[in-house]
Amino acid sequence: MSEAHVFQNARGTTVSGGTFYTANTIHINNIDNGSRTISDGVISLMPNPSNRFTGRTEAIAKLKRHFFTNTNDSPQNRKFFLLYGMGGIGKTQICLKFVEEMYDSFSQVFWVDASSSGTILQALKGISQSCALDGSPESALRWIGSLKENYIMIFDNADVLSPAVLEGYLPPGRKGNILITSRNSAMRTLTSPENSLEMFKLKPLEL
Repeated sequence: MSEAHVFQNARGTTVSGGTFYTANTIHINNIDNGSRTISDGVISLMPNPSNRFTGRTEAIAKLKRHFFTNTNDSPQNRKFFLLYGMGGIGKTQICLKFVEEMYDSFSQVFWVDASSSGTILQALKGISQSCALDGSPESALRWIGSLKENYIMIFDNADVLSPAVLEGYLPPGRKGNILITSRNSAMRTLTSPENSLEMFKLKPLEL
């Protein structure tokens, strides 16, 4: 039996692969001992937000400004953002907090463990299966790329892949939002330097 999660006002069920939120109703087979209809969200292998997470308000505010108040970008243009810096400084938790606060502003949230090509493919397969596609990573990317709504796709821990390799896992099209966390500053070639934020260890006064 898969483990159930609750994320704010969304109800969720764990499946194998990536994380999927939706405001619509999706029919999912072979989850929790049979078929069931799930509304308001499907959650899969998404890290749990830390109850002890604090601070980083400026970084979260910058994400909100970038994805929601940048009026210079056409809504048809995909928005990219990169959080980068050494490991263990809270990049993932910042993204989780951002999603927690803004999840109702996105039609779908896809969370992908980008630690390796293998974890990305596993996440995409999970998305494909949960959306009643053919179970392949390619079908998931095509489907995400066809969405007209305001979705966000988060590639977390993209530390060892090159920017060119990660780019191959982005959905086609020009819509949606892409948020990347990485230790690799070279990922700025995907997002542009101005759409990136380097994270540093918190100073004692910021804790």
